[in-house]
Amino acid sequence: MTTPEPTLRLLSLGAGVQSTALLLLAAEGRLPGLDGAIFSDTGWEPAAVYQHLDRLETEVAQPAGIPIYRVSAGRIQDDVLNPDKQRSLPAHTRDPETGDHGMLNRRCTQTYKLTPIMRKTRLLLGASTSDPVPCRYCDGTGTRIAPWRAKLNDHTPGPCSVCDGTGTLARVGQPPRGTWAEQWIGFSTDEIGRVSTRADTRYAKSRHPLLELGMSRTQCEAYLKSRGWGSTAKSACIGCPFHGNAEWRRMRDTDPESWAEAVRFDKAYRTGPGLRHERFLHISRRPLDEAPIDRVRPSEWKQDDFFDAVYDAELAENGDPDGCSPYACRSGSAAA
Repeated sequence: MTTPEPTLRLLSLGAGVQSTALLLLAAEGRLPGLDGAIFSDTGWEPAAVYQHLDRLETEVAQPAGIPIYRVSAGRIQDDVLNPDKQRSLPAHTRDPETGDHGMLNRRCTQTYKLTPIMRKTRLLLGASTSDPVPCRYCDGTGTRIAPWRAKLNDHTPGPCSVCDGTGTLARVGQPPRGTWAEQWIGFSTDEIGRVSTRADTRYAKSRHPLLELGMSRTQCEAYLKSRGWGSTAKSACIGCPFHGNAEWRRMRDTDPESWAEAVRFDKAYRTGPGLRHERFLHISRRPLDEAPIDRVRPSEWKQDDFFDAVYDAELAENGDPDGCSPYACRSGSAAA
């Protein structure tokens, strides 16, 4: 039985190297049939990414008749500091008493990338939206005692994290049967280890055009450079804990506004209600403005024990090799 043609072909646009290459390939007609691109905004991308996205929309997407839809689940940098919201970054942690190291769970990709994209996909496929109904988590009041507060016998009410304090919820239903979207995802040949169909649903199936074309990240960069888009950067939040030293240095030396924001956030995120461990953006578990982000000589590693025995110098220098994607977190090594 043959698979029916998709109702829509939609690009997951992160505005990084690979997804930018896919948009240009579609606009040039080398990858025909793209009906739209969805950019999920965490609210914490560097200014250069938003400028890049604006330019893409004006110079590439609009002339090709490809709409770019911008969606958001909120500002991640505000939400994770809000004690009434159960949001977190995969920060590096340290127990101040024992010195034990760890890392927080990774939930940001699902919450701030994938969920808004899938919601928009359903809407584009014709899903209906319910009329606002009272939020059952706060009984329509817009306030409640956060679950973590209740566990600590703290009965201080705050804005409901489910309805964002509005007291109402409007649900997006399932799209009509028989409709589905082909989701274009920008994984290149060197990222094949990140490919997965776990996010596929009845109404959305993933496709990886760069793999079909046999294009690596390096080839994508060369292609973009030949088209005047050589300055395209890796997409990731300003305060992503998977940044390596090279990215932190670049930010400090060339983007002082983002660096100041990252330092401010790192200090504000150090502790939180009910937490025993301290949280850090840098793998050294030091305050970002004190972290060893300049290249460290092996002799210095012996003199200053700020990494444990399994310290990975390559990862600390370069960070995770991949950009942030709704379909795979940056928490993995490059595929061979």
